[in-house]
Formats: sequence, C-alpha cells, structure tokens
Amino acid sequence: MEDRQNRLFLALILSMGVWFLVTYYFNPESGKPKQQQKTEQTPVENKENVKQETKAEPKPVAAVTNAKDIKTFTFKTEAHVVVLSSLGGRIEKFYIRNYKNVEGTEINITRADYQEIEVEGEKIKAIELSRGKGFDFNFSHRKEDVATSEWNHLNFKAEENKEDQSVTFTATEKGVLLKKVFRFFPHENYFKTEISISNLGKEKLYFGDREKPAYLRTFGSLGPLPLEREANAQELSKFFRVYRMDGSEKDFTDGGDAWGFWEGIRNFIFGHPNGNEFYKEVWSSGEGVDYIGSGSRYFLAAADTLNHPAEGILLDNRKKNETGTILAYSNITIDPGKEETLEFANYVGIREWDGMLFRDPKLDPFKNPKSTFAGLSADLNKSFNQGIFTPIRNGIVWFLQQSYKYTIPSYGFGILLFALVFKLVFYPLNQKQAEAMKKMSALSPELKKLNEKYANDPAKKQEKMLELYKKHNMNPLSQLGGCLPMLIQLPIFFALYVAFADTIDLWKSPFLWISDLSEPDFIWTSPAIPYLAAAGLSINLLVLLMVGTQFLSMKLTSVQTDPNQKMMMYLMPVMMVFFLWSMPSGLTLYWTVTNVLSIAQQWVTNIRKKDETPVKV
Repeated sequence: MEDRQNRLFLALILSMGVWFLVTYYFNPESGKPKQQQKTEQTPVENKENVKQETKAEPKPVAAVTNAKDIKTFTFKTEAHVVVLSSLGGRIEKFYIRNYKNVEGTEINITRADYQEIEVEGEKIKAIELSRGKGFDFNFSHRKEDVATSEWNHLNFKAEENKEDQSVTFTATEKGVLLKKVFRFFPHENYFKTEISISNLGKEKLYFGDREKPAYLRTFGSLGPLPLEREANAQELSKFFRVYRMDGSEKDFTDGGDAWGFWEGIRNFIFGHPNGNEFYKEVWSSGEGVDYIGSGSRYFLAAADTLNHPAEGILLDNRKKNETGTILAYSNITIDPGKEETLEFANYVGIREWDGMLFRDPKLDPFKNPKSTFAGLSADLNKSFNQGIFTPIRNGIVWFLQQSYKYTIPSYGFGILLFALVFKLVFYPLNQKQAEAMKKMSALSPELKKLNEKYANDPAKKQEKMLELYKKHNMNPLSQLGGCLPMLIQLPIFFALYVAFADTIDLWKSPFLWISDLSEPDFIWTSPAIPYLAAAGLSINLLVLLMVGTQFLSMKLTSVQTDPNQKMMMYLMPVMMVFFLWSMPSGLTLYWTVTNVLSIAQQWVTNIRKKDETPVKV
C-alpha cells in the first residue's frame, strides 16, 4: 500500500507546488528478514508402484460429474464462515462476519452487500470475500492453467477433525500424492494451511524448477463487489496485490502497474516477452517471498510462507486479476518415497492493525515461539501501510472511533469535532495569521498608491514597500494569504483521505443528506451522454458548498493590491473542485467545516480591529 499512497501523495504535493508557484507569480512583491529453510524430508509409504516422470506436469483430468461424491465442510469462527469442498480440496466460499476487536467493541462489517447464511441452525449476516470463485491453494505447471488448476478437477478424499476444526484433503495424480490440511481457530482472523507433496515413484521428482516452476495460486480478487457486476474504473483502482520479497514490499493495482511504467512502454512498442502479454515472473535474489496477498478497498487476504519462502511470484496484468495471487516455486526436488511440506499462515480480514492482532497469546508467534504460526513475518502489517502518514491516519481513525463511542454516534459529527479540535490546537498560529491579514488589509490603499507612483521604477517601488512593511512591523510573506496553515494542514488532509478511503468504520456511514461519508456526495447523475460521459454527469453538492466557503474565506483574507490577486481568488476554488470532486465526502466535509471556522475567525478579528487608526505613509 505504501507505494501507491506515496505516488498519490507526490501528486498532491506537485499540485500544491503548482498552486504556490502560481500564487507567487500573482504576488511578485512578496518577497525482519526470514531465513530460507529447507523443510525436512520425511519418509512416506510407497502406496503405488508407478513409473515417475522427471518433470511433474499433471494433465488436466475430467471434472467430477457425480455431485453426490462431492463433500462440503463448513467451519464457523468468530470472524469467518468458511465452506470447503472435496472437489479440488479447496475453499469454495469464504465469508467474513461482524466480530469484536481486542477491546471488545464490535466491528460492523455487514453494512452493505451482505448475505444471510445459516450455519448449524444459526442465521449469520456475512459478506462473501471469495466472490463465487473460491480460494484454491492448488498447483499448476503452466501459466495458462493457474486460474483453474488441474487439481481443481480432482475429487479429493476428505477427513474432518471437528475437535481442532480442521479438514484434510488427499489426492493422487501421476505418482504425486498431494495432501492439504486447512485448520481454523475460533477467535482468530488467521487460519493455517499445510500442503504436502509426496513422491510415490521410483525416480527423483522435480516438482518445480526454474525451467518449469510450480505455481501455487492462493487467493483471488476479494469482495464485497459482486462477481456478476462489472466494476467501474474507480472501483477497479481499489483492487490491489501486494508481496514482500528480499526484504522489500511491493504493491500495485490490478492490471495497473504490474509491468511498471518503462517496461509497459517497451512492451507497447516491441511487444511482450515470449509473446505473452498477461503474465510476468518475478524471481527473488536470495531471501525469497515472505508473503503475498490480494486486497480490496476494506479487506486483505494474505498468505505468509512461514517455513518455506517461495523463490518468486507470477503477476497477471489483466485488470480483473483473473488469477489472483500466485507463488512460484523453482526448487522443489523430492527423492522417491519422500515428501515436501509447505506451511502457510493466512490472514483474511479488515485492513486494520487491530485485525492482525492475535486474541489467544498461545497462538501469537511474537509471544510464544512454539506457536503453530511461528515464522510469521513481523512485516505483514505493512501490506496495508500508508507510508509516513500511517501514524497520523491511525490517530484520526482512533479519534473518530472514540467520538462515535463516547459522544454522538455519528462519524459526520466526529468530523465536525475533529475539525474544531484541530482549529483550537492551532488557534495561536491561525489567529496570528488572521491579525496579519487584517493589518495587511489596512496597508492595502497605501500599497496601491506605491504601485501607481512607482509603476515604471520596480526597484524604487520595492524599496518603498519594504520601508512601509518595516515601519508597521509587517511580514511581506503574509501577502501569500495564509500558506503556512495550509502547509501544516496538508498532512492532515492526506491522512484524512487515506482514512476515509479504506477504513471500514466509515463505510456506508450517513450524515445529514450525505448517504455515505466514504464516497463522493453525488446527489444527482444524468443519463449517459454519448462520446462525453458514458456514466453520465454528476452533481457533487458538498464540493459546491466547499467552493462557496473557500471563495468567501479567500475574499476575507486576500489583500488585493494587485488585480492578479483577484484571479487567484477565483482560481484556487476551481482547483479545489478538481481535487475533491471524486474524493470521499467526509474529506470534503472536513475541508468545508475548516473553511467555515476560518471565516468565523477572520470575521471576528476584523470586527475587533475595525476601529484601528488608518495607516499612513
């Protein structure tokens, strides 16, 4: 997440930089890394005397047609409901439900797009994150097959252990025994997967090498977007994949950045390597892959490789992310009668630090070295890191949650309260700026006279203006209209954007006429307009209100000694429309409220200073 958020922050910084340059132009007088381990090979019973091929490449087999032979198993935890199927030995459906955080407060997830499912006679509201496609944890040896593994067509033998909430699937194909164990934990957002590959043949098995890797598909694209509905461009931008390789984390939107900018240009001009435009292999230079994950706006599913870091990953450049997250193994060699076991700690939950905390200390690998999750990457939480603004973002979310809990249960009210508190904290600075702007307004007539008198002598005019500023103890930089408070507010602005964009607490939260503080306040959308707006044109009422308050605020604080400043007074609100039109309405609400508070502060300051003696040169 950090890479994408840093790119957005850079765009905001550049935009604000352009604004400051334009302002200056219109005011010319203003002077842990994991060690790669080899899993111990343990003898297994040679159940079949089958001639083993050197390269393991199972052929696609016919799908199971007799539905009664397929078994399903349902596991319920405090956070999940999971349905597994013997067909493919895979997760068929993965639901997430409301659960309590470590403080005992319920996290309300099922605000929208939820289903009501019945488990053991209990009706549960839940959201399906698997989008009807399931999660495989199955191997393929061809890139073209990773979306639907050959093993997905086999009906595995299944054995359920209700005592430890686990199910074991086994299947044999071409002298390879594949065993998968899924284990769930009542109070955790994690589950465990163990995959064992056994060589039943008489020759060494090269299950995966650099020439023909073994691709393991873990998770696919996440909900809650229904699979039957086509995602628009804005929704697609919220789907991402993330991985940590060689101690460094990378993330990218689905189909957006998998190739990288320059590599994408090269592919466009010269064609894709090997004629394959969809897939790209990325190999480790030593430490391997710690984890790989798939994310949506509010949720994350990540597989941590624990005892056996993969050597690489396979990226799919298609926007719909049809193949999900794929690990690439190039060093799985198994002697006859031996097996290789890969273990995974899997997190599925909200993109919040609290979600990744273990409820049971015995399962926490950072407190108990003997935990079944021992080896879990300490950097897994970075899969939703927001860069250098993470502490500010987390502080804002905490403030809004406490406001919701202890005052009026409305996140809109929490935003109003946060804006007020922020203004109070920076009141001395803002008040000093307001008083400076009032003094500058008093100097405005004299500055105008100097402009007219020395219009043809810029050096003399500058000298006289500096004398005037010095005489009245004025800082000429105050002519910039209060940029310092704006600069201080910029990190808060960005952190608010991040908080409102990915915090599930604010999802579908209404306020006044606003139906969802996490979405733009579009009160009306026109029908599609051919060749202009395929989705229609929308009216964002809150942004229009923000423009009005921004214009009034600048009118009160601007010192119009030059006609160009009038242009700036109109230009700035237009730029803010461009910034905020498609951003979360909660962010626009915050900006509007701060404008109103600034107007009130400047108005009171002007009233208090109105009787001051006019300034004379």
